[in-house]
Amino acid sequence: MTDDLKMLSQDEVAELSNVHRDTVAMWREIGIIKATKTGKCYMFSQEEIRRFQHDYKGLDVSNRVKALESFNLVNSMN
Repeated sequence: MTDDLKMLSQDEVAELSNVHRDTVAMWREIGIIKATKTGKCYMFSQEEIRRFQHDYKGLDVSNRVKALESFNLVNSMN
């Protein structure tokens, strides 16, 4: 199995992104990053995290209001 197939937990995404796990949950709730629900947990593909890094590069997603503005901007460009 390759490392690309390994799914990341919300805590792992938070650690990689240097944000609190609640911020990752907010991004997921808004739709900035898509997750797969596995029981009580959410898992994130590495491909999805790479897409997030690419699409949201240079944008402010630090709080709900700014994240929603960034989400709308990204979606209007696609």
